[in-house]
Amino acid sequence: MLLVEVSDSKAVRQTRENWFMKVMFIPWGETSHYFHMVPLAWAFRAAGDDVRVASQPGAADAIKRSGMSVTVVGETYDFHSEQKKILGDWRRDMEAIRDISSATDDSRKFALVPDRLEEGPRRDYLMRTLKRFLERRLGPLVKVAQVMADDIVQLARAWQPDLVISDPLVMAAPLAARAAGVPLVHLQWGPAIRLRADQFPCSGASPDLWPDDLRDLYADHGVEPAAELAAATVDPCPVSLQCGGVIPGRIPARYIPYNGTGDAPRWLTEPPRRPRICVTWGTTSTTLAGREGFLVPLILDALAGFDVEVVVGTTADDRCLLGDDLPERVRVTENLPLHLLLPSCDAIIHQGGAGTTLTAASFGLPQLVVAGLSDQLFHGERIAAVGAGVSLSWGDASAETITTGIKTIVSDETTRQAARNLRDEIQAQPAPANVVATLRQLTRQ
Repeated sequence: MLLVEVSDSKAVRQTRENWFMKVMFIPWGETSHYFHMVPLAWAFRAAGDDVRVASQPGAADAIKRSGMSVTVVGETYDFHSEQKKILGDWRRDMEAIRDISSATDDSRKFALVPDRLEEGPRRDYLMRTLKRFLERRLGPLVKVAQVMADDIVQLARAWQPDLVISDPLVMAAPLAARAAGVPLVHLQWGPAIRLRADQFPCSGASPDLWPDDLRDLYADHGVEPAAELAAATVDPCPVSLQCGGVIPGRIPARYIPYNGTGDAPRWLTEPPRRPRICVTWGTTSTTLAGREGFLVPLILDALAGFDVEVVVGTTADDRCLLGDDLPERVRVTENLPLHLLLPSCDAIIHQGGAGTTLTAASFGLPQLVVAGLSDQLFHGERIAAVGAGVSLSWGDASAETITTGIKTIVSDETTRQAARNLRDEIQAQPAPANVVATLRQLTRQ
């Protein structure tokens, strides 16, 4: 008998057509940002590949509950406090962006695109203004990259993945991919708002606009900044909801709803006696925006005038904000995954998070989006644009406007059909197993 010793090197792993790969996933350190990665990670495991998730502590428990192995990196910095401070100034920041945008006569952009102005003092001034603005807005993300970089580069060199798949917000991910000498793939979680203005590092921004601290970090690791550092982007957002323009190397994927693990209560199997409306406010909106942005009580008051059953999906932290004096026919659930609840619902009212928006879309539900943060506002606008629901900003939300929105999502057949069409568009996209096959080809190339 001939015995052959097989090493764990990438060269040996790739000698057979069906040999396994080692795939490193790097989520942003939020539970909700990890959820969108889970179906693809499961698909790699089902194909026989080895999967490792590298994450900050904030998502570690969710990663383990999903059945994946996690290596914690970047433990010394919690970005939430700084992010809250920045979001507190978002109105002022958006005014500054509009001022810069007006100089380019291009209202479709959040801010200046460098290539659109001729060389000269005016362009130089606007570039400096924009860069100062971006340094403030991107500060927490750059700090996360700094605290993750050494850990994640060391892990990549030691574990030697064949592929790195990251959330586009993780600016340290290109360093890990370069350290392992393998392709980087971005995994999009919703509409790619960051690509609209060509101002996000590693995702379209000219290196001239990168914060100096980020450029220094890349120099320390011997990586040259570039406008695009990902070889491809896996995009589970349907084209009708996606931002205009082209996502470089876009690989379409079916959105598979996953909103965490949990018990499926027996009442979910019983047909509701009335139309069932889900009301939810996501997992982080209140943390970032504060109690003044928690509009669920106002929404419940409006729903009291309708002959419907209401299920409020909330976190344990937000439960206390509801109080105990709730309208009739309102059931409150804590930490019930949306993908378990929504198949029994007829419509949904929510804050406009990407995960909630796409999960509701995947089940064909009409949506009333009541949003305040910039990305949530955009998600609501996209849902309204395709006719699958109604979008309100916090400033426009009142008993009257919410009531009108509820009538639309409950009774308007055109809206309900548009929601079903959106579901069908999502279902027509390639399944995660097909995406795995595409990415396997990418690593071979």
